[in-house]
Amino acid sequence: MQTRRAFLRTTGGLAGLLYSGLWPRLAYADPIGGIQNRINNFCQNTLNNFGANVGVIVGIVTPDNAESGGQFLTAGQDWLTNPYGKHLDLNEHTLFEIGSISKVFTSGIHYMLHGNYDGTLGSHLRGHVRLSDAVAAISLKDLATYRSGFAADNQASVYPARVWANLENLFRFMADFTPPYQPGSCYAYSNMGWSLFGMASIGIDGTDTERYVRDYNARLREYCRAFDAPRTRLFDPDLKPHLPRGFQRDGFRSLPPRNLYYPTSPPGYPSGGIVSTGADMMRFLLYSMGHLPGGLTDPALALQQTETFQANRCSNADDEGWATSYGWFHGKYRTPQGEMIVLNKNGGVPGFTSWMGFNRWQGSGAPASHGLFVLSNSHGATPIGVNAMRLLLSEQSQRS
Repeated sequence: MQTRRAFLRTTGGLAGLLYSGLWPRLAYADPIGGIQNRINNFCQNTLNNFGANVGVIVGIVTPDNAESGGQFLTAGQDWLTNPYGKHLDLNEHTLFEIGSISKVFTSGIHYMLHGNYDGTLGSHLRGHVRLSDAVAAISLKDLATYRSGFAADNQASVYPARVWANLENLFRFMADFTPPYQPGSCYAYSNMGWSLFGMASIGIDGTDTERYVRDYNARLREYCRAFDAPRTRLFDPDLKPHLPRGFQRDGFRSLPPRNLYYPTSPPGYPSGGIVSTGADMMRFLLYSMGHLPGGLTDPALALQQTETFQANRCSNADDEGWATSYGWFHGKYRTPQGEMIVLNKNGGVPGFTSWMGFNRWQGSGAPASHGLFVLSNSHGATPIGVNAMRLLLSEQSQRS
């Protein structure tokens, strides 16, 4: 395990303090001002220490701004560039890769098309593609709640690289594959599981990868129309000049201009292939928090957020694992007024990270009071989001 001193050294001075959650506590009287100061310092320090042109956009929803559509904060706009070094405006319309928050969108697409998460991979896909009996038997509910039986694959690849090349390769592999764990028995973060869940949701009828991408993108656009998020779509190479230059985890190393900027391979798009803007993510946050018309009684939100699953990690039977819903995670936050539950999801793909969270509200008769998202062309979104959410919840506690 890395020592605290080594951790701060490798993450770069004050930026490391932000990552580790050790930033000096700010007065709760102005949490939004505190969040602005934190992202300003983060971006300035990454520039000073690493020469990295990092930008951050944060969208915040509180009781004071929910009716007006939330509030945006930005940092790094003076030096942000696209992958080719051309200055890029940073505002609520700037495109970012959102990584694994895509999973929550995929969950919503499924409900839009099918309602409850019933059936198995076999009942949705068999007859169109090749699946082993073990893979065909996996339930959609287990796939959508991170209990698929597939191994965790978010830290290192557990499949041959060729498997992800296209749908034909993927299903040739799945025809003889047996997951290492019993579906439903344990928690493992599987991008493979979510990718197959997305394919089952939109109903592919063969291994034409290009057609599959078009079909998923059409369903995604249809889903986003419900909460007025028109610029959210799957990654396309033509979007590259409109994205910020991405910076990797290892010392804020930049992605070179020749990098293709694919967030994941096309078969993995339901798991992490979506590109969006701050404006669209704000609409999705307001929708998820119940602030848009019909949100308080929306059966999709009620099911996706309320039905909670707890399972030990597959790799360690003694580890409690995580509490999950259909795409969301349920995290516990300590505040001066006691423990609060925050529904959250983060994302990370080469050069980009994201985070979104809001306090649990289902069953309260009112929308969620506090929520936020973070988008960045670096690896800092999750610690920024977690620290910012603590500030917002501390404000809520002081008001109550």
